[in-house]
Amino acid sequence: MWIEFHIPRNSYIAAGLVTVFALIGHAAVIDRVALVVGKAVFTQSEVDDEARLSELEAGKPLDLSAAQRRQAAERLVDQELLREEMSATQFQAPASDANDLLRSFRQQHFPSVTQYRAALTRYGVTEDALKERLVWEVSLIRFTDQRFKTFAEPADGQSANRAEGATGAAQDTVDQLMDTWLKQQRADTRIVFKQEAFQ
Repeated sequence: MWIEFHIPRNSYIAAGLVTVFALIGHAAVIDRVALVVGKAVFTQSEVDDEARLSELEAGKPLDLSAAQRRQAAERLVDQELLREEMSATQFQAPASDANDLLRSFRQQHFPSVTQYRAALTRYGVTEDALKERLVWEVSLIRFTDQRFKTFAEPADGQSANRAEGATGAAQDTVDQLMDTWLKQQRADTRIVFKQEAFQ
């Protein structure tokens, strides 16, 4: 004897909506907004990714404490301000070979591919994310040199020896000029840290 159960179509729709809303609610808790920089919005997972990548590059133990995530968020602020300046000045970085950068990083930091792979797993970082990070860093160095170095170059008339000896000082000046610029940009930009994302 066969018994057929006829469930109204609306019940399927209702059940589906409940599932969707449950997933949306779950995702909102996991990946809430952590930071707003002007019109750019960064989620908590993006802040965590910044912390993971930074600690992997520095060879530091993985630390996703509130303090470390706040520092990561501060770095994201600076990166976004610089990214906006790159766009505003139509800066075009020369192409970088991501695979070459990755290979160089791996060889400098890990004795074997096995240890490198283990580190990626330990830090929760994908190889594509690391490649993207390395390319970004090269582009950023080239941009800051172009954007700030002209203001830090020795004045005309200085001897070649003084200019050569001033290379380190000039780089310090580039860093100082960039820091000053970033402080001004921060003052002129709406920046909001969502405190609940750093607890």
